[in-house]
Amino acid sequence: MIGSLPLAMAPELPWHHFTSPLEKWAVQPSFVLGEYLFMICAVVALVHAWREGRDHILVWVAALIAGTANDLIFMALPLVDNFWQAQAQIMITMRLPLYIPCVYVCFMYYPTVAVRRLGLQPVAQAALTGILACVFYAPYDIVGAKFSWWTWHDTDAPIGVRLLGAPVGSSLWVLTFVACFSWLLDRALARSEAVTAKTFALGLGLVAGCTSIMMVLQMTVLQQLDGGTPGYVAFAVCLIAYATLVGVWRKTAKPEPPRAGDRLLLGAAIFYFVSLIGIMAAFDPATHVNTGVHQTVGECYVEATDITGATRYEFLCTSDFDEDFSFECVDEPPAEGSQWYTVCGRPHSNFAAWMTGVSVLGAIGCGMFLFLLGDGRQRLRQN
Repeated sequence: MIGSLPLAMAPELPWHHFTSPLEKWAVQPSFVLGEYLFMICAVVALVHAWREGRDHILVWVAALIAGTANDLIFMALPLVDNFWQAQAQIMITMRLPLYIPCVYVCFMYYPTVAVRRLGLQPVAQAALTGILACVFYAPYDIVGAKFSWWTWHDTDAPIGVRLLGAPVGSSLWVLTFVACFSWLLDRALARSEAVTAKTFALGLGLVAGCTSIMMVLQMTVLQQLDGGTPGYVAFAVCLIAYATLVGVWRKTAKPEPPRAGDRLLLGAAIFYFVSLIGIMAAFDPATHVNTGVHQTVGECYVEATDITGATRYEFLCTSDFDEDFSFECVDEPPAEGSQWYTVCGRPHSNFAAWMTGVSVLGAIGCGMFLFLLGDGRQRLRQN
């Protein structure tokens, strides 16, 4: 099972560090655009951070380190490992595309910087950052799952409750993870006005060492509301609690004056949401073919216990599974023991619902960033 480890090179499997964009376009055209979208947005964030100063550079680097470390940790734990990335144009390892660190930079840097402009108290600031990150991430989660940018473990309980194909537990994770990231980073930055080398190191140490732990503690408590695995109740309670914190502390906000450099970040955020809406509208998931590492195929109904104590089936049962892919584009399903195989995208079962969901989230996201990075927050300052 060495091929399942996040940093495994797995020379026995036919993966490549580099794949031609034309080759990827022939089988997963939406994924090609998705990769470029996140890499461009991450570079824009870096340019913005460089122009705005050391505190912004700390946010960017911390997002890269804390986010990527979280991904690797949860891929490396056998009883947590429940997702498999598609083979991208640029792969760092067999299971880690280059664009994934860029995803973390985007959904952590953009919300963190935008919310900091409001000048809220630290707890309220962290809560609002988590909410905005959730709005930022959700359209990607829906689009990526629909177009086979990754595949999920078929029976893993923490990702079993899904809305428009995206696990509710995934949204709860983003909500709590980015809120913890924001709060920890603020603790480091609050120690001194100047971002010294010591402050920089402290910030990186705090987010790398504590963000995932604090997130797990919150989720462990919240998911008890749904019987031990994250679901609608846990997500709703966390969202309402975070929103309440923002509301309680709203009048203490001290919005910053407009910054010319924020127009770059605002433009990139709007471009991001519009691009995901466009991808959902323009492409047919039934034409997408994902060849790579997936859940290991094996004997049906072999039980295993995950890290939460919930029972799941260890292997993918090719004759009885409930995922948004099929084996209709291949001659026969993969053999038992296969980790590397081809899955075929399914056509839309309800295109209007998926299109509406992504569009509404995109509109909300654009509105929030326009308020936070545009002139809107100045009205709050005047009030």
